[in-house]
Amino acid sequence: MKIFYNLGIFFITVLLFGSCSKQFPNQPNPNALPQTRLWLTPEPVLHESISRQHVYWYGEDPDGRVIGYLIAVGNLKPAPNSLPFPDTLTYTWTTKSDTLLALPLRALRDSFTVIVRAVDNTFKSASLLPEGAIIKMTPQPYWDLDTDSVLSGSDIVLNGFQTAADPKGAILLLPIRNTPPTVQFAANPVDSITYEQPDTTFTVATFSWVGHDLDGDATITDYRIALNDTTLPTSWITINGSPKFVTLSVPRSVSDNATGAVSATVYTGTYPNLQNRGTISGLKLDATNVFYVEAHDIAGEYSKAVHMPSDTTKKKWFVKKPKGSTLLIADYDSYIGGVGHADTSVLNAYRSIFTDVGGVLSTFDVLDVGYGFSSAQDKYTQSLYQKYGNLVPVNLNPAFIMTLQLYKFVYWFSDLYPSYTPARIGLFYYLQQGGKAIFSTTFPPYNIISFPDVQALNDFAPIDSVSSDPLSTSSNPTNADSRISVGTKVIPYDTTSGYPVLTFGPPPIPGAQYLNFNWRRIYKRADAQYIYKIDSSSTGRYLGSPTIAVIDNAKTFVLFALPVHYLNNDHTALKAFFHKVIVDEFGFQ
Repeated sequence: MKIFYNLGIFFITVLLFGSCSKQFPNQPNPNALPQTRLWLTPEPVLHESISRQHVYWYGEDPDGRVIGYLIAVGNLKPAPNSLPFPDTLTYTWTTKSDTLLALPLRALRDSFTVIVRAVDNTFKSASLLPEGAIIKMTPQPYWDLDTDSVLSGSDIVLNGFQTAADPKGAILLLPIRNTPPTVQFAANPVDSITYEQPDTTFTVATFSWVGHDLDGDATITDYRIALNDTTLPTSWITINGSPKFVTLSVPRSVSDNATGAVSATVYTGTYPNLQNRGTISGLKLDATNVFYVEAHDIAGEYSKAVHMPSDTTKKKWFVKKPKGSTLLIADYDSYIGGVGHADTSVLNAYRSIFTDVGGVLSTFDVLDVGYGFSSAQDKYTQSLYQKYGNLVPVNLNPAFIMTLQLYKFVYWFSDLYPSYTPARIGLFYYLQQGGKAIFSTTFPPYNIISFPDVQALNDFAPIDSVSSDPLSTSSNPTNADSRISVGTKVIPYDTTSGYPVLTFGPPPIPGAQYLNFNWRRIYKRADAQYIYKIDSSSTGRYLGSPTIAVIDNAKTFVLFALPVHYLNNDHTALKAFFHKVIVDEFGFQ
């Protein structure tokens, strides 16, 4: 009993001594390193997945707190199950506990490794590191300011970082399968309605789209397009890079003597930076067509093809073969049944005049840019809402510009609400490329005239400004009016110029003494000259003789601020006016 008693006293003494020795201040507890946990899904087995992954992690520190993390993502071969030694990984500093990874997949299948290391509060300089700082651990921890993976004078050494970081880290292997891209035609950002091709075009059409890839949109390497028949590999052409739209155009040298199907030149970009990307076959003239596009990604997979028209059972895209050298742009609308279309009587008046003039005017095509508006108000606000006529292509640059370029001469006649935006974009580049044009228009009343719209004329017409005078009354002479007397003459500004005297003829309403429309005096630019003015000698309604028509000095453009078809009192004189401009000024026969 005594022996056991003495042994018990001995062990108690040893235990007490040992416990007391841990309290000595010269033997502090060493820092306990943090540990890191990393996960993707709650499933015990990680299945093959897509390359866009949401990764989560957290860190624990038994004697302090975690202040941040190092995260590295790489296509490491072979996939590691521990940190490499020496640790040459490139880390990103973060204080967050999750991120969305877009892994750059370059093959149909691959794997990526995610490594996360927690850093505890023994590292005292964490406040100096911004979110996303690049950290290297070899030859010693440093902030790689110049991101060249070499410790140099511009980098910052991180003292104490090595002992504050989890030495093991959490490692996750992600087996990834490529996701095929998708493509869809572009939509109006206001109402999300897909931009459709006009149901009828000449031999120019622009198609715009948006490509997406869950593996990252940058993994889309190119697109391929086809017309009508997609069964033959030769029907497709590939456009490298990431174009957002293409324009197909058939030059007149190809279409004029062709029937059936022709090849179209493919362009990307807009004026003045168009790029020729080759040709595509199978565009059918005077027939309906279907356009197809597919996206192709870096792993070699194609998207499902989409087509325009988007619903071929309800919509069509008819390609009209250009017939003449002149394009008549009808911007003078009437509204029957709530659908705007070119005023038939005005269109027929020009058909009669142009037939008599002959030459370049003898055969012409018509483009109704106001077709589809439900009211004059819709036409007036088209620039504000960027809602143009149904036959006007959405991509004015380059589709509308290149449509005009199919013709030597453009005659544009408008009512009091001209389609200013299509005109300023289309005619500006058309004239720069050698085109010739006459533009006939009127103006809204003073109380609703939009001067930004009127100033749009400056982009393509050789005028400086338009009179802002109020409309005339019989007792207040001015430079603007809402009517003009039948028989009023429009006389040449220079009597030696060879321009004929023109006279306002009978109005559409028999017996009326006035033609009702709004006109304003125009003021030329320095690089232009007046060609017509209103003869006000028989009335006191106007200040002097308001100038009403100009031509640029380059002899490429005439602006007539009156509806020319109203100058029909003398058909021979009106015919002589067009002959003077077309032959003598523009040089056409």
